[in-house]
Amino acid sequence: MEPEDTIAFNLPSPIMEIKSEILDTKNIALFVKREDLIHPWLSGNKYRKLKYNILKAKSNDKTTFVTFGGAFSNHIVATAGAGKLYGLKTLSIIRGEIDEDNPTLSFCREMGMQLIPVSRQAYRNKESSEEIKNIIQRFPDVYLVPEGGTNTLALQGVSEMLSEIYAQMQAIPIAIVLPCGTGGTAAGMLINPDLKSRVLAFSSLKSNHLYDEIINLANGKNQEFLTVINDYHFGGYGDWDNTLLDFISQFEIEHNIPLDHVYNGKAMYGLLDMIKNDYFNPGTSICYIHTGGLQGRAGLEYIKSKRKR
Repeated sequence: MEPEDTIAFNLPSPIMEIKSEILDTKNIALFVKREDLIHPWLSGNKYRKLKYNILKAKSNDKTTFVTFGGAFSNHIVATAGAGKLYGLKTLSIIRGEIDEDNPTLSFCREMGMQLIPVSRQAYRNKESSEEIKNIIQRFPDVYLVPEGGTNTLALQGVSEMLSEIYAQMQAIPIAIVLPCGTGGTAAGMLINPDLKSRVLAFSSLKSNHLYDEIINLANGKNQEFLTVINDYHFGGYGDWDNTLLDFISQFEIEHNIPLDHVYNGKAMYGLLDMIKNDYFNPGTSICYIHTGGLQGRAGLEYIKSKRKR
């Protein structure tokens, strides 16, 4: 049974064209696939990554989802939401101390997720940490989901997004554009045997390793279609400046599409900057994948408020 058969997900997620003077000037057609609109609790690429993991857990009578994340992780929010929707117990092992006022963690607790903090050293060595092994062993019928949610089943779910895009659009877009952290969503595009579009992955991290990581996840499939853009991370994962925040605010005013500062704000800023600087040929059609993560907006406001104290 498919998850969307039993819960009111907004699928296929809608695609909308956005218009602007620069797009008209450069003769670029830009469409946005609104994965952020799939469901208030479980949406974006996280829905895609968890879909088949949920099915496998339930078919194997696993009752507890266990995963890992930082204090503002989109993945743990989605996992907590999935647990609430599907009647699964959820547990997240959190890197570092737990701030009781953190809105991300507060939401997870509201969804019934148990949060267990571990030291940053134990978290770094999560695959071999005895502390973490002992925590997991306390729970029966565990289904373990990796940090960020990327595994083979996750790629299968993400791959379906590309099939949706091709079915929804009148013509196959020349480019698929998306933000990336671990690279799982981009890898999911590459493993789809019907891929005919260039895939541009905007790294949200200050790293030059993302290309190799994506190709490795995709087992080398369709690597000729992949380009990784490393120029718009704004200092590193989770970092931002006023230029980025002003862009996010203005973009929402103009297009009524909210963005987050960790992933989609950076990728959309970079995409429009590259369009402005003639990276794309006139007549190019682009489908941008909005990967969700809007819970991060509350996290950003919380971080900013703490800095003012």
